[in-house]
Amino acid sequence: MKICDNIRESLGAWLDGELSPSESDAVRAHVNACPVCSEERRQLEALNACMNRALNSDVPPISFESFWRGVERRITEKQSWYAEWIEWGRSVMHGPGLAWGIPAVIGLLIALYSLGVWKDETPRNNFATVESIDAYGRNVALLRENETRTTVIWLYQNQEGENENPGQASDNSPTF
Repeated sequence: MKICDNIRESLGAWLDGELSPSESDAVRAHVNACPVCSEERRQLEALNACMNRALNSDVPPISFESFWRGVERRITEKQSWYAEWIEWGRSVMHGPGLAWGIPAVIGLLIALYSLGVWKDETPRNNFATVESIDAYGRNVALLRENETRTTVIWLYQNQEGENENPGQASDNSPTF
């Protein structure tokens, strides 16, 4: 079967007359003796005849005159402004234009929001809350301011030196 594979590979070149005389004689002798390769030859000859008929058939001439007139008319014709905008919109909404358009719109919206174009409807106030916690002789105060969202924590020791926790010794140095 190895020889049949080699013959099938060179069968097209043999039918086209591209083989040397010695190779051509060897292929012809094998094709005449082998029914499988002979069938392959018959199929290639049928395909070749079909291709020749298709390529050599007479085709009626095509008149491109009306086509070129339409192209010339579209080039010279001035479009209305809204038609130009529609065409521009279609080009932007396709492929790369859309891929760049969406991030550009998002960036524009972020910029407008950060510049304060859209005002927050809830009024802001400058109130701060102070919470005081007294635990084991140390006082803690928290200051929360809403405008800047700041929280300050003060830790300070009881000034009288009294300790609310009897098991802990009093220290007069400040605690921070």
